[in-house]
Amino acid sequence: MKFFSPTPDLKELLLLQHIEKNPDTTQKEIARVIDGAPSMVNVYIDNLEKQNYMIRDYKSAKMVYYNITPEGLKRKNFLSITYLHELLGLYHLAKENIEKFLTRLEDKGYKNILFYGAGEVADTILKIARKRANGSLKILALVDDDSASKSKKNSPLGYRVISRDEIKDHKHDGIVITSYTFEDDIRSKLKEIDYPMSRVSGFFSEQ
Repeated sequence: MKFFSPTPDLKELLLLQHIEKNPDTTQKEIARVIDGAPSMVNVYIDNLEKQNYMIRDYKSAKMVYYNITPEGLKRKNFLSITYLHELLGLYHLAKENIEKFLTRLEDKGYKNILFYGAGEVADTILKIARKRANGSLKILALVDDDSASKSKKNSPLGYRVISRDEIKDHKHDGIVITSYTFEDDIRSKLKEIDYPMSRVSGFFSEQ
């Protein structure tokens, strides 16, 4: 993840949640779940045990069960709701930016558009667009140069994925570039087919 590198609180949440479901887990598994160094797992566990959030149950010299306590459950639920609250704040911020962009397209008089780029950016914008109560924009299809994407014929949300050559087959008002990395390349490819650049908008550059 790019925005959510594990903080101490997140590691604590992940560890408590993991041992609640898997009391017979291993330290190697714990290190993987919390994205921490195996050498630090004992430190995390010691801290949780000191705070009465968990108890180690030694079944044998080599087998240890990690049991979450009632206080540990309360702590896990608190951390979980706090994490969700922060995520929702970021979600609403991103949603607001997307909705403003879509409104600007509508203000230009656009009604039917194509997205160029069938990746996670397009997928995210489409999810927001679908939930707009008063939106008038219609996304007809997704243009993509990746043969693997085109072979699927449809995006995960059910939108048709088409090639650049198929753009002319769709009556539309404009194209929105939904690629951050390849925006300049896409503009060049559209120029190659003499597509009017006045009808091209970039989600990131907003040109």
